[in-house]
Amino acid sequence: MVPVFLISNRPHTGKNFFALGLGLNLKEKGYKVGYMKLIGKVPFKKEDEIIDEEAMFISQLLELNEPGEVISPFVSTYETQYRLLEKEEVKVKEKLLKAIKNYEDKDILLIIGGDNYFEGSSFNLKPFEFIKEVNGKALVVQLWDDLIAIDDILGAKELLQENFLGAVLNKVLPEQYLYLKEKVVPFLAEKGVEVYGVIKKDKMLEAVTVRVLLETVNGGIVCCEDKLDDLVENFLVGAMDPEHALSYFLKTPNKAVITGVHRTDIQIIAMETSTKCLILTGGLHANETVVGIAKSKGIPIIVTSMDTFSTVDRIEKLMGRAIIREKEKALKSKEILAQEFNFEAFLSRLGL
Repeated sequence: MVPVFLISNRPHTGKNFFALGLGLNLKEKGYKVGYMKLIGKVPFKKEDEIIDEEAMFISQLLELNEPGEVISPFVSTYETQYRLLEKEEVKVKEKLLKAIKNYEDKDILLIIGGDNYFEGSSFNLKPFEFIKEVNGKALVVQLWDDLIAIDDILGAKELLQENFLGAVLNKVLPEQYLYLKEKVVPFLAEKGVEVYGVIKKDKMLEAVTVRVLLETVNGGIVCCEDKLDDLVENFLVGAMDPEHALSYFLKTPNKAVITGVHRTDIQIIAMETSTKCLILTGGLHANETVVGIAKSKGIPIIVTSMDTFSTVDRIEKLMGRAIIREKEKALKSKEILAQEFNFEAFLSRLGL
């Protein structure tokens, strides 16, 4: 069994989506795949144990049968943080080593690292030393933001030495794709770094459900409860003059439109375009005419007492960082990796 650590030096690089697409493709190729999260940060109570919520959903999407204590051996909670500060022994490393032993029948174990190269140090877990201890290989899942991205990759290579596997450039903007393929990838190759894929940013993978938006704004649902699991890829604020609204809304598909509860003109125009839901701010009573149109078009209306600025702020922080729950996202990540990832080189480097 080869432990493959998916690491990055910053948060929200798409490691979990990458692991999901990678795992599904490897399973299709006949390999036995395991999945584990190094440090969970989204506590979820499942029966009598606390596990990471995202790890639970990904293991389900990969159709794995390992128990929570194996896929998510350690979850950082207020309790564990308190115990740490009280100088109690948390034994994170011991839990992780025990979990890894449960995967000895697998060909590859995908292990999700933290939000930076050093996360876990406060719990006496030094990630790079741990990778070496279990004879793992580390693959950097890297966002592109100029030369800093190259520094992150080369820094990991220097620190990991023979345990460094290579890199993937992820969530790449379409206009940067050719530049990275033609300039950055050859440059990294000259430095001894194999880049297994340049993965374009995909709106669907960063989409959130109407249900998650409802929870995020502490809202109430007015109509179309059966559409709560529809995916929202974009959001727009409806604060313009009505004569400019239609052309503005037509440019953005599969969106949520956030506007004041009294802006019925904007709400009606928005529903003439590709709108997945309306989020009405500053009150709890939607206009009856608007509700009637929404019902006929199957567009959910969310009402919230929050003001528009606070609502936008919450949703901006959410978009692109949602927990993976949807099967269609899993299939999309599989499709993208099948096209863009060099499985032949990857498996060859692992000796498989």
